[in-house]
Formats: sequence, structure tokens, C-alpha cells
Amino acid sequence: MPLQILIISDNESFTTYLGELLRDAGHTTRCVAQEKEAFPAIRRQKPDLIILALEAAKIPPLAIEHRVQTPSGPRSVPVIVISECLRLEAELLQVFDFIGKPLDVKRLMDDITAVTLRKDVPPQEQELEPRVAAAFSRHILSRSGLHFDQRNRAALTRGLLKRMAALRLTDFKEYLQYLKEHGEDRHELQKLLQFLTVGETYFYRYPAHFEVLKEHCTARFAGAGPIRIWSAGCSTGEEPYSIAMTLMEALPDWRERDIRIIATDINNRSLKRAREGVYSPWSMRITTPEQSARYFRRVGESFLIRDEVKQLVQFSHLNLSVPCREPVCDELRDLDAIFCRNVLIYFTPETAAGMLERFAGALKPSGLLFLGHSETLLQRGLDLELKRKEKSFYYVRSACAAPAAVIAPLPPEERRGDDPCGLTAEQLRLAAAWLSVQTPWQGETETETETETETETETETETETETEPEPQPRQPQPAAPCPAEPRDAAPDDAQLLQAARELFDREEFDPAQELLELVLERTPDLLDALVLKGFILAGKGALDQALETSERVLALNDLLPEAYFLKGVLLDAADRLDEAAREYRKALLLDHDFIMPRYHMGRLHLRQGRIADGAREIRNSIKILSRSREEETVPFSGGLTRAVCMLQLQNTLARVA
Repeated sequence: MPLQILIISDNESFTTYLGELLRDAGHTTRCVAQEKEAFPAIRRQKPDLIILALEAAKIPPLAIEHRVQTPSGPRSVPVIVISECLRLEAELLQVFDFIGKPLDVKRLMDDITAVTLRKDVPPQEQELEPRVAAAFSRHILSRSGLHFDQRNRAALTRGLLKRMAALRLTDFKEYLQYLKEHGEDRHELQKLLQFLTVGETYFYRYPAHFEVLKEHCTARFAGAGPIRIWSAGCSTGEEPYSIAMTLMEALPDWRERDIRIIATDINNRSLKRAREGVYSPWSMRITTPEQSARYFRRVGESFLIRDEVKQLVQFSHLNLSVPCREPVCDELRDLDAIFCRNVLIYFTPETAAGMLERFAGALKPSGLLFLGHSETLLQRGLDLELKRKEKSFYYVRSACAAPAAVIAPLPPEERRGDDPCGLTAEQLRLAAAWLSVQTPWQGETETETETETETETETETETETETEPEPQPRQPQPAAPCPAEPRDAAPDDAQLLQAARELFDREEFDPAQELLELVLERTPDLLDALVLKGFILAGKGALDQALETSERVLALNDLLPEAYFLKGVLLDAADRLDEAAREYRKALLLDHDFIMPRYHMGRLHLRQGRIADGAREIRNSIKILSRSREEETVPFSGGLTRAVCMLQLQNTLARVA
């Protein structure tokens, strides 16, 4: 079947060659050379396929995003990228294929044939059968050591569906076969892992850990010996850079010291961002103004790590679960501290226990081990002593322990079935979608090449133009007694609830939930506690339980805007965008000045290509927020102050203005 193919390339000779090649194969082509022509061409032609052949710096963000507005709503157009810049492949995770130069003509023609056959995008709500999930889990475990059991199957499903959508594969079994065939030659396994291992972080996360490190530096690093600290699972770099800044604050003579922070991660895309050291205000949300001024350089809305901080950190790729053959492994000995926070949850208990044993052996006597708040030692008998600092914990290696050893290779894991094991679901806190973190291929970048203009006539905060029936109070059945009104919190409960909110804002989900359970034991129908519990469950990845909680709240009171916002967040995270929009709209009908659903409504419009509507909602959010006090925390924003939230809104609006 012939395709309508749009070629975007600034290389005239290559465009001519490619056009002739495709026309000889029976396809219809159109070529554009300038980035500014790309969006109008896509809107007019509505191509079946986009072939993008530009230099890395000239790739238009819209073509990478490849969301196209059609009369029936947004649809995704497959994109094939051809470039000699091979590092781009790790960035473009939602394109159909990435082909390096010189062009592999057979691979290109095979891709075009596949596009012809794969017309549909897989539905994002389809279920992953247990048997097929077990097959994926075994394959991923055997190739990477990462384990996905039935407790985090939803996270696995979402990651699989994202890659299946890029490849236009609608059947899980078909994708499993593709993964087995092309896991190496097309780097498919590495691309899938980018979706399964992206962690949320920010500078100075778990502040008590850095206070402990600072005190340890002051007490034990008085001599001139080398200092070696390992950030295992460093993600996008906020953790190792926070370690470096802590050392710089604690040691006045740090420039004369032999200091090295070894930062490793399995996710190459995260490592690239870490090396670049460019961060948004969201990553800076608990960084003090003094720290921002000393260690960062402000450029527009971005914060750039200063070179003096960068020079203390060495980034390397490392899979913790496979035999350690990388050069960096020789340096992982005689360590003063190891940070391995929210990483063990990716592995089976047996693998995690082996890692902990190796961590303990690699530490110096009195060395420190920092784990995530939801992680504990999985076995006893290690020379590690539990210590507490405020509401955090850490471990200290016994001063009389045996000498530290090199990190030994971990024996390859045997294949396992899908029997359950005691992992948490925190590794992919997908409900963080309501916060302002976006991956580069999502809708915000789409608007950068938008050519349509908008005439702004608003003088007051505009309201949503689409109509939605206002929620009506639920009428009691005649034969049944009216339900009791949910009770207000008792004084003690109010204090516990406030403490739980503060823990939630710091992403300390487990202790926050424990406090809420105490409140709900005494007052099971306390609405504020139930709503907060729903957001905590969402933050931990228990989306089904969070949705059940939102429905319970709405059954008690269907005029509560926070409950509709919670439900919208959960539907948004599941890519059920139309349903999410309806819930956001209900929240706004009930509370016109509720910032977060309005902000997310705007972002949702942008993802759907409705630029004018999205920009309007962002402007409205800024207007509403400008009326609040500077020091106020924005409700349900993850602890953002009014000032930081304002920066986020302005940054988003700048992208679409």
C-alpha cells in the first residue's frame, strides 16, 4: 500500500536521493527543508510517515514529538530519523526507528513496509495477561537484572505500551518477539529500560542524609587522605551533585583535597542529562537561595551546575546486577559512603541482598550507607549498624569490620517465574504526572513551531469554553437512611493530618501513610485524610487503590474539588486524557481558583495540540497565583512554594507564547 511520506531534510542531495528511492517504491513524497515549514506541512498533508534527516541541532521539536492535530483529535504519526549523530538514538525513544548514516536502505524499506502494515496505535488501557507479563519479566530479568513482579505490573505495562506505540505494535506477544530479536542490534532493550527506570529526584532529597554526611566530614575527614563516595543509581545527577556541594560546604580546603564522587546508573539517557548539568526550577525546589547562587549559574529559567561542582563527580554506566567488568569497578573500594536510594526496589530480594553485602564490603570501617526511606536491609549478619537522624535512617559499617574489598561480580541471576516477592511500587511514581516534570517528547515542546497566532482579549480570568454538567449532590434513596456527615478532625487528628501533609510534600510516603491510618482508624470518613491518602497511594504507584479511594471520597461528598482533581491526576497518568479533562473541569467548576487542576488542564490541552486553550489556562493560573502570598505552599503541588510554582508556570507559558 503506497504511503504519503513527508521528508524533512536540509540536505538537498540527500533529499533528492531519498525522494527518488521512495517514489520508485510506489510512495508519494513531499519535502521541506526549513524547520519552520515542518508544522504547517504536517497539518496540511497529514502524512502517513515522517522521515527526518537533519543535523542534531536542527531537528524541529515538533517532528520529534510527532503529535498531529486532525479534525477528530490528535493522532500520532510514525517518525523515522536518519542521522549520523548516533547519540540522538538514546534521546528519541518514541520514534518508529533511528537509522544511522550511511543509510541502510534495506532497513529503511523494511521499516516502511512495517508502517504500512501497522496502522493502529495500541490502546493504552489494554491489560497485560499474567502469563505474558511473566515472560517479559523473565526476559528483562535475564538481560538486565531488573525485576518486575505482579505488584509493579502496571508500571511494566505502561513502559511496554509506550514502546509498542512508537513501533505501532498492538499485541504484547508480538512486541516480546521483537524485543528478543532486536534487543541488541536495534538497542530495543536499552530503549525499553529508559521507560522502566526513569526516577524522580531533586537536589538535597532527604536533607537529613546530607546533614549526616556533613557531620561525618567534619568529624572524620580532618586528615589529607582521599575521599571516595559512590552514588549508585544516580539518575539525572541531582544526588551526586548534592553530595559534592555538601562536601564543599563541610571542607574549607576541598580544593586541595583528593575528592571523587563516583556516580553510576543503568540509564544512559539519565547519565547524559547528568553530565550536562542543566536543571529546571522543579529540581531546585528545596535548594536554598544561597546554595543556588553559590553552586549554580542561572540562564533564563534553567539552572546550570558550576564547573567546580562538576569536577568532583565522575559519571559512568553500570548495571548493578551483572558481573562488574567496567573500568569504574576498580574504584569501588575503600569507600567513605555509598548512596543507593530507591534503587534496590528495582531488583528481586535475592539480588538486592547480594548488592547490600557487596556495599558493606566496599565501605571503609565507619563508612556510611544511605538507602531510600522505603528500603531496609534485606538480610542480617552484615557489619552495619542502623542509625537515625530526625525521621531518616542510615547505616554505619562497624569500626572493627574486615578491610574493605573491591565490589565483587554478582553471579548471573537464574530465571524465575512471576511468583510475588516483597517489593514496593515506589520506583515509578507515575502519579507524579500532576507535578511539573515532563519528558522531552511530550506536548510542551510541540508548540515551539506553532505558526498560528492568538488574539488575546481577556481582561479577567477566562473560564473553560467547553461545558460540563456541574456535579449535583447525591440524593438519598427514600428507603435508606441518609449517610452520616463526615466528621471534622479532632485536635489530635488535625495535628497528625498536618504532619502527614508535610511528610507527603517531602515525598516520605510511608511514614505519611502510617499517620493517616492512625487518623482513619478513629475517623474512617474524614475527607481530608482520605484525599491525602489517595495522593500518597498515587505517589507510591498504587494507582488502582488510589482510584478506589477517590471514588470512596466522591461517594461521601461529590462536591469536593480535591477528589475530582485526584481522579483527574490518575486518569491523566493512564493517558485517558478526555476523562481526565472532565475531572479537572469538575474540580474547577467547584473551585474556580484551584491552581493545580487548572494548570494540569492547560498542560493537557498542550499535549493534545490545543495551543490557544493550553496557553489560556496557564495564563489564568499565573493570574490566580499572583494573588497568593509569596511564602504560601500551593496545595497538592508536591510542596512547591508560590514563587517556585510561578517560575514553573512562566516557563511553561514561555514555551508556547
